[in-house]
Amino acid sequence: MAQIDCLAQHFVSNSTKFMTVFSSDLSRARITAEGVCRAQVSLSGEAPLQPILTRNLREKDYGSMEGRFWKTPPPISRPRDWVMPESKASMRKRAEIFFDEHLLPLLMRDPHGQQNVAVVAHGIILQEIWTYFTDIFSPPDTKVTPGVCNTDMTTLHRKPVWSNTGYMTILITPNATEMTMLPTAMPGFAFFVLSIDEKKHLANLHRTRGGVGTAAHDTKQRKIDQFFR
Repeated sequence: MAQIDCLAQHFVSNSTKFMTVFSSDLSRARITAEGVCRAQVSLSGEAPLQPILTRNLREKDYGSMEGRFWKTPPPISRPRDWVMPESKASMRKRAEIFFDEHLLPLLMRDPHGQQNVAVVAHGIILQEIWTYFTDIFSPPDTKVTPGVCNTDMTTLHRKPVWSNTGYMTILITPNATEMTMLPTAMPGFAFFVLSIDEKKHLANLHRTRGGVGTAAHDTKQRKIDQFFR
C-alpha cells in the first residue's frame, strides 16, 4: 500500500487534479484507483472523487490457465469444462468499447478543455489500449517526447511495459495536422506521449513485503462472458 500512497501524494504535490478516474473493477487496480481518489483535494461543495469501475479494463482472462506458470503449455487432454484463455480479438474489442464509451465522450464534449483523466488497469489490457491508440491516431500527429524513447514510429508499435504503480502520461489535443491524407478514427487530434512507466514517486521508498502487488487473485476476473451480455 506504500507504493499507492506515494503515487497518490506524487500527483497531489505536482498539483495534478483529476476530473475523472476510470479503473478496472478487479481489486489490484481498484485499490490503487481508490487511493489516488482519496488523496485528491476536493473544493468546497464538491463531492469526493470516486473511481468509475468498468469490466472492460480487466486484465486478460486466462480461463483454465489462470494461476499456472506462464510457460506451462495447455494440457493435450482437456476436461469438458476447460476454458480457453481470452483471445487478442476479445481484448481489442474491450479496448475499443472503453475508448468509445468513456474517453471519446470526454474529448468530444469539450475538445479544448483542460482535464486530467486517470486510467487504472493492468499490464496486458493497457498494452491493448496502447495499440488501439496508435492505430486510431494519425502517425504524423503521434509524437513521443524526446528522451522518453526512440521517436521512430516503429517504436510506438512496440508494446510498453509498466512497473507496479508505474504510469504513462499522454496528452491529447485538438487542432492537429489539418491536411492529413491518412484516414483515421481521430482526425483533428494529436497524441503526445510525455512519459512511459514513470516511477519518480518510488525514488525514496524502501521495498516492503505485501501490498497490492501480493493481493490475492480476484475471482471476478474469470467471467469473460460477462463482457458481451
